[in-house]
Amino acid sequence: MPPVISQQSDAMTFNEKKELAQYFIKCYLAARQGLTKLGILRSERTLQSDYAEWLVAELLDLQLAPSTIQKAWDAKDAQGRTYQIKSRQVSNLSENTSFDLRRIEEPFDYLVCVFFSCTFELLGIARVPYAVVRELGRQTATSFRFRWNKRTASDNRIEKLVWPQGV
Repeated sequence: MPPVISQQSDAMTFNEKKELAQYFIKCYLAARQGLTKLGILRSERTLQSDYAEWLVAELLDLQLAPSTIQKAWDAKDAQGRTYQIKSRQVSNLSENTSFDLRRIEEPFDYLVCVFFSCTFELLGIARVPYAVVRELGRQTATSFRFRWNKRTASDNRIEKLVWPQGV
């Protein structure tokens, strides 16, 4: 049975919103799976990035960019600092992955790396200053790649905003 939304979302806590969002995401994933089997859906787009941006904006009290195709940044805080938000689905937080940016020349203040499980359970969120992204990342032929691996995960300049103990 679907949960009843008895209050405005502004009055809900972050955890209540996140729990409700997880319920609707599971429904959404089941619907997408059925539509894919019917041949109606042919790609997997938007849910992951939209959910990551929403989670980070809620957690850090950010204002999302008015356009989802905003160049260089996805959100701003009250002090005007800009955030580029990227997400990946991983099996665990020690799995190597990369966060790819189209252009590194258009600066932002922070890269926020969001780690989801394959069912969109939030595993972790890390905030990386722009200078650290530039230093530890590398340019490829088509994008700028910030690799998440053992070395970057242990860099003390990277702030782990949501992270399990001992990982």
